[in-house]
Amino acid sequence: MSLQEMGSVDFVFAVAPHHPLASAKEPLDSEEIKRHRAVAAADSSQRGRGVTVNLLPGQDVLTVATMQHKLEAQLRGLGCGWLPLPLARPYLDAGRLVAKPVSQPRRNIRVGYVWRAGSGEGRALAWWLAQVEQPRTRLALLENHHQ
Repeated sequence: MSLQEMGSVDFVFAVAPHHPLASAKEPLDSEEIKRHRAVAAADSSQRGRGVTVNLLPGQDVLTVATMQHKLEAQLRGLGCGWLPLPLARPYLDAGRLVAKPVSQPRRNIRVGYVWRAGSGEGRALAWWLAQVEQPRTRLALLENHHQ
């Protein structure tokens, strides 16, 4: 397997303007956040046990199938949670989401891509690897979630 880092994505803790946390005292601490339902995108791992991140022990969780469903649930005020900033930005700018400072460190993840190496590189893989090296493609993959 070969691994190449693509970049990083910042996350923002966001709620709908009508959600109770929207008017809560800042920064939000873990105890305050834990009293409200979190929205989580299901782990799509096909192997292993999967990964759970950014959920607090004992917190009620609404698990949805995709990040788009997570965004929609948070826009409707069904819960709170961390969203990729590029995905949330248009809704923050439009006032449909509110970014809330939290006492925990801000979230940032490194994004990469993996491919099977060693068995010969076909033309499709060679084409894709060349595309993903282009700044325009990386920008689209890392930042254009809302389109």
